[in-house]
Amino acid sequence: MGRKDDYQSKMEFIDLNTFVPSDHILRQINEKIDFSFIYNKMEKYYSKLGRKSLDPVLLYKMLLIGYLFNVDSERELEQEVHLNIAYRWFLGLDLTDSVPNHSTFSQNRRRRFKDSTVFQEIFDHIVKLCIERGLVTGEVIVTDSTHIKASASKGKVEKVVVEKTPSQYLNTVEQEAKKIEKELEEKRIESGKKKRGRKPKDISTETISVVKTDSDSGLLKRPGKPLGPHYLAYTSIDTENGIIVDIHPSAGNINDCEPFVERLKVIQEKFDLDIKNVGADRGYDTTPIHHGLRTLEITGYISPIQHDNPFNTTSYRDFTYNKETDTYTCPNQKILHFTHLTLKENGNYFKTYSAKTKDCKFCPFRDACFGKTASKRTVSRPIAHDLLEANMQRAKISEYKYVQKLRRVWCEGSFGTMKIKHNLYKTYKRGIEKILEQCLFSALALNLKRMIKAIN
Repeated sequence: MGRKDDYQSKMEFIDLNTFVPSDHILRQINEKIDFSFIYNKMEKYYSKLGRKSLDPVLLYKMLLIGYLFNVDSERELEQEVHLNIAYRWFLGLDLTDSVPNHSTFSQNRRRRFKDSTVFQEIFDHIVKLCIERGLVTGEVIVTDSTHIKASASKGKVEKVVVEKTPSQYLNTVEQEAKKIEKELEEKRIESGKKKRGRKPKDISTETISVVKTDSDSGLLKRPGKPLGPHYLAYTSIDTENGIIVDIHPSAGNINDCEPFVERLKVIQEKFDLDIKNVGADRGYDTTPIHHGLRTLEITGYISPIQHDNPFNTTSYRDFTYNKETDTYTCPNQKILHFTHLTLKENGNYFKTYSAKTKDCKFCPFRDACFGKTASKRTVSRPIAHDLLEANMQRAKISEYKYVQKLRRVWCEGSFGTMKIKHNLYKTYKRGIEKILEQCLFSALALNLKRMIKAIN
């Protein structure tokens, strides 16, 4: 029986390169990506005086290792790099070289890179490489959001009133609503009527719940989702190879549709990408979204909202709309005139058409139309209703089914992968800037894996 008594008692010359398999993900990334561009991105954050700092490319690649291999603690990452030969090889560290201390990351994050865009710039650089290599085409972009558990207590919440600032695309709809309101007022004055319909309620302010331990997060309250402080990561994916072209975090109580159009515009301008079609779920089926997509000349394949008819009453589809007179005609051939605008909480403006009380009082269809409690029937029609109808018609064609299939495959698949394998399930950080860093690294880790697969 042999016995190894001289264990580790001799001096050897070791080439770490021979220990890393040819198919190892780090070797493949190292062969396909030249990370030296990071020096130019980070140069402005370093002084030309004093002692030399740690190599910024080494620090960045070390963080990337944590996201590639699902190491969510920087203390643990330090230990893993110390022990793993492949990690050392990727970072250019010999066996005798010391590994950067975990506190180096937090100090750089808190001092050097505070309020900087360097991590976004590096992420964008990799996306541009994918575009140059034909891995991103812009033919179909699918978008959805996923929740990230915040490092905050749901027991420490306070209600505050804040000013609501709609996006620029919501402002265009608001301007159109004001124009309609002005025209309605002028018609009322011309006809000599003193009484007018209700004005849209003011939603310039809103009451929100603020989490004290992390005010940038928000309380997530959605069916089928966990309750508590969360962030949302709005993610846009090119379906050619599943490359994530944009990831944008926000508080957990922000509506899905709010940043959608603006992020598409950012993608178009940043990458000079000609986006032709987009896919999204029914949370994005709103007038401002369709109005914004038309402005950007993008075709939207969005799951239409199916409006259930309350109390089994007559559907508004049983009413005939006359575009020339801007009126509805009911099944009893009575006219419903436009009386006022209604503003919903999600920012959608609706034109309300009302029948006359005397026409509804003895109507034979009254019970089936609106019941016994109301005095007359009203019908609501969203501004730019034709855009919602056009989306509903697109939902009947084969392209819609194809785009929605791509959305389910790429969005749901990407979210599951990033949460399980790339540190996106929860966060130990606080503040939207640090959450953006986490989202960018997680998305970059997935992009690199998909990029390597597509090239190979």
